[in-house]
Amino acid sequence: MQQTDGAPRGGPGTASMLEKFALIVMFSLLFAGVYLVLRPFQLGLVFGVILAVAAWPLRQWLIRKGMSRRVAAGLMLVTLLVFVLAPVMLTAPGLAVEMKTLAERGMSWISSSPPLPAWITGLPYIGSQIQTSWQGLLSNTPDTKALIVSYAQPARSFLTAAAVGLASSVFDLTVALVVATSLWANGEKLAAALRQMLVRLGGPHLSGLPTVAAAATRGVFYGIVGTAAIQGLLMSIGMLVAGVPGAAPLGFVTLLFAISQFGGVLINFVWGGAAWWIYSTSGTGFAFWFIVVWGIFVTFVDNLLKPMLIGSSLNLPLLLVTLGVFGGFISFGFLGLFIGPTLLAVAFDVMGAWRERWQADSTTTLP
Repeated sequence: MQQTDGAPRGGPGTASMLEKFALIVMFSLLFAGVYLVLRPFQLGLVFGVILAVAAWPLRQWLIRKGMSRRVAAGLMLVTLLVFVLAPVMLTAPGLAVEMKTLAERGMSWISSSPPLPAWITGLPYIGSQIQTSWQGLLSNTPDTKALIVSYAQPARSFLTAAAVGLASSVFDLTVALVVATSLWANGEKLAAALRQMLVRLGGPHLSGLPTVAAAATRGVFYGIVGTAAIQGLLMSIGMLVAGVPGAAPLGFVTLLFAISQFGGVLINFVWGGAAWWIYSTSGTGFAFWFIVVWGIFVTFVDNLLKPMLIGSSLNLPLLLVTLGVFGGFISFGFLGLFIGPTLLAVAFDVMGAWRERWQADSTTTLP
């Protein structure tokens, strides 16, 4: 007997719902299986996409110069292998040991009770107070030793863990280079497919989201990562010229401080400690004044480079940048420093574009 207020019980409506439910379950299982297969490579996949998007303008420039897509992708891969992967593979195995050695040298140097320079102790009004505080810090009392250890041990653990994270990221870097090369060779097809999927899911308003995401990715990569990498490289070069031991780990520490967005003050301790070491060993010669001037330049070059690289198209709050850097590092290791702020910037810009589109649609529907 049929019901008068609806479809027959167990009729076509129920069958259609069961079919849709079965399709949802099947697709859910399919996507779960795909995730399990790709999970070991997920960090490299994400970073590969970021790298491909960041270097996409260079790829387009090479194509406009007459290169084919495959030749341009191959040339960019060789460049990255020479200037990125090879230095990391050569540096990573011994970087953790160098970090530990550098920390131990710093502790030994402090334990040797180095005297303050005369130009510091001779400062009017505050010179004697600085000297008294310094002597109290270097005294061999139990309280002083406990204070130094309480600060030195966390710093040593952090630097060593960061270096180990760099060594463990070699595999992810390799995967990222493979993914980026594939996208440079055939990226247009994937972008077109992504736009079609977005239009299918959310209508034509979502078709521009890949462009927004790409602009945000490039803005973060150039502004934050590019500036920090330049500062780290410049610091390493300066340490080599001045003859300071541990130039590579000191440059790596500078990169970490610079990419944290509020570590500019801490960069002063990097070159300041190097300048103090030079003074205690050879006095105020060329190397001392060179590292002071070079360190100040490296510290403040951030203010010049970042606005130029990040551009006016990216409007990301400093809080999100900081959370992205540290959250990415905690969750994903060294590559998380790059991925964290980029993902947050993409989400921030995508949500902003979505909100603006919704406000425009709401305005047009008003009488």
